[in-house]
Amino acid sequence: MEYAAHFTEDGRLQTVKEHLISVAEKGKRDSELINMPSLYYLAAILHDMGKNTARSDEYQRTVGSGGEWNKGKVVHSNCGGRYIYEKFIKNNDSDKTNNYTVEIISSVIMSHHGLFDFDYPKSGKENGFVKKINNTNYDYNECKKLTLDEVISEKEIDELYLNAKNEVNEFLNFCSKDEDKRKDGESIERIKLFNCSLLIRVLLSILVDSDHSDTAEFVNRIERPKLYGDAELWEKCCNYFEEKIKLFNKDTELNKIRAEISDKALAYSENSENIVRMTVPTGGGKTISSLRYAIHHAKKFNKNRIFYVAPFNSILEQNYNEIKSFLPDDVSVLPHFGDMLYCNYNESLATEQNIKYMSENWNSYVIATSMVQFLNSLFDGKISSIRRMRGLINSVIIIDEVQSIPYEFIRLFNMAMKFLAYICNCTIVLCTATQPPFEHMDYCLRLDESCEMINDFEDYSEKMRRTRIIDKTIPGGYTADNVADFLHSLSEDCRTILCVVNTKKAAFEVFKSAKHLFEDEKIVLVHLSTNMCPEHRANVIKNMKDEMKNGKRVLCVSTQLIEAGVDISFETVVRSLAGTDSIVQAAGRCNRNAERDIGYVYILNISNEYENVSSLKSIQKGKSATIGLLKRIKKKPDEYEDLLDLKAIKKFYIDYYKNFDKKDLYVEDFTCSIFEMLSTNEKGSYHTKTLLRAAMKTAGECFEVITDINESVLVPYKDGKELISELLSEGYKDYDAIIKKAQRYLIGLPKNKLKDSYISVDKKTGIRFLTDGYYDEIYGFSENPNLDFCYF
Repeated sequence: MEYAAHFTEDGRLQTVKEHLISVAEKGKRDSELINMPSLYYLAAILHDMGKNTARSDEYQRTVGSGGEWNKGKVVHSNCGGRYIYEKFIKNNDSDKTNNYTVEIISSVIMSHHGLFDFDYPKSGKENGFVKKINNTNYDYNECKKLTLDEVISEKEIDELYLNAKNEVNEFLNFCSKDEDKRKDGESIERIKLFNCSLLIRVLLSILVDSDHSDTAEFVNRIERPKLYGDAELWEKCCNYFEEKIKLFNKDTELNKIRAEISDKALAYSENSENIVRMTVPTGGGKTISSLRYAIHHAKKFNKNRIFYVAPFNSILEQNYNEIKSFLPDDVSVLPHFGDMLYCNYNESLATEQNIKYMSENWNSYVIATSMVQFLNSLFDGKISSIRRMRGLINSVIIIDEVQSIPYEFIRLFNMAMKFLAYICNCTIVLCTATQPPFEHMDYCLRLDESCEMINDFEDYSEKMRRTRIIDKTIPGGYTADNVADFLHSLSEDCRTILCVVNTKKAAFEVFKSAKHLFEDEKIVLVHLSTNMCPEHRANVIKNMKDEMKNGKRVLCVSTQLIEAGVDISFETVVRSLAGTDSIVQAAGRCNRNAERDIGYVYILNISNEYENVSSLKSIQKGKSATIGLLKRIKKKPDEYEDLLDLKAIKKFYIDYYKNFDKKDLYVEDFTCSIFEMLSTNEKGSYHTKTLLRAAMKTAGECFEVITDINESVLVPYKDGKELISELLSEGYKDYDAIIKKAQRYLIGLPKNKLKDSYISVDKKTGIRFLTDGYYDEIYGFSENPNLDFCYF
């Protein structure tokens, strides 16, 4: 019986059997890399078992040929889960491994069109797993018989299940290791259940990616193979990199130190540690050194991909281009700065929307992405985010500026990194100049004694010291005009000055005051903030560097986007009061190449009227810890030289972490954390017998609300204007090309600012774009279409 999995308007048919076998085969390699091939194969071969009915076939043919379906909902995604449950479940406590295996396979199958909660994190709702199992709104006997007769036999299923149970047993043993216990005696049960949630997610990711890819390839008649790096590819990358690095000058003491650090990273690439730390002073060349490590490590240990993850798009902008310049032109490097598309998956969608799913699985050899997108792949509830997780399998993952991870995310981050390292066969590289003590925290990272890639950081830090930090804070703080006056006084002796502030409003106000004060002087004034798209910022930074090379006087007022990942050097830096880690990063833009014997970094405190950070918890807590540290330095000057002292940095982290009342990503509506939702879920209703209790759907939705405070918007800056015109034009559009190019012309706007007056939406793709008149060549986005007030 040739029932349809998919049917197209031109009359082509993909049978259920063809689709199931293809999906099972497409995910085979990924599932083998995480040592879960039988678990995955069972979920994949049965995921669309429910389509093997006459009713589903009628639905697929009707909708696929362009017709309308008005005969009610057609259920198919629960059937395979029900089959595994009824065949293998044992309602007793004597064989928990068996019950875990059943629940994992069944939940993967029943989630492939969207997550569900085992237990809702408030009492009163039926267990979601049991509810799906008990859904009988389809012909179960028909689809069961056809699948067993035509797709896979019961004997094959029994053999696969036995292997799957062994895989789960090994996994549970890993979860129960004593070294994973929290330092205060937290139960292993919570850790085990959290890891089970991640296991379900990575298996679901492989399934969703294989399912969507197979569907898109059939509908579009385009085969797009998954890209996996191999020894030959990484060998080519290594050769190209080594030839290029030979051209680096070693003519100064600073460049010699950078070369030493790079050579140590190369030597360390032969080691097999799963989680490593790369602690390098600012200006020490860690981006290129970490890439050198990554490609040689990938070659040595046959890794699939390399990820470069940065906390801010501003860092991605520069480092993406730098990474690309050190790799051969034919090696795919994907920039993934943010999401543009918000459609829900529907198998019957036409070619244009199916193409979008091909851009959602990180199908590249090297990927540069943001920390938000990286964490979304691990915890966000959208199918597009879940799909990307499989791209992380067997990869080298460079986490740059790891100190920027907000405190409330650290428990989730630490647990997820262990899962990626020890279950998904990843190598995690934690890069920073100010390494947080993750190994000493609750749910600590498991770090080996040999985890330090650069083991003489203190020596290098002292050798590379190029700046001194001077406290200029005053009672009540500075106004924007006061800051401008201070900058003006510095300009008498300094040709290039950088002023870094904490908010976009402060950047605008200080720049406005400075522009008025310097209006009769020959000085290049530069404004930088994330109201400007990546291409805009890159052009401004390039022009500013050119002016500095030509000996021009330059004053740059910027948000934090410039204080990490931007290779630029100013004679003097002024930093608005913030966490010590941020001040150290800003100091890295001062006297970066040792142009002077010493450069000075001044700390100012801007008044709340011009820089209110009360809603920015991390910055507020960081400021508080730094104020305490500055007072201590004044009282005991012999204890710390200044904020750059390594002992001072360690003291900062101790005080900073103490400032937080809640140690987790807490959700007020459910009076529990996302970690709790994904593990023991004590707030859920326990009147069922499932071992797994995670509220995966609710946790994903809550995480999305917390992290996705901004929506990506395409702006009419240079080529961005042409992309908007192309979207609005008639005829065929290459959406893959548009999406890839548009990454450089996106800004993130808070959801409460997506007003109809200046935001339009392309209905076919869901891409949001900014209306003409709301984007300025100096400031970027502005809510006021009349920008005359911006010029002085």
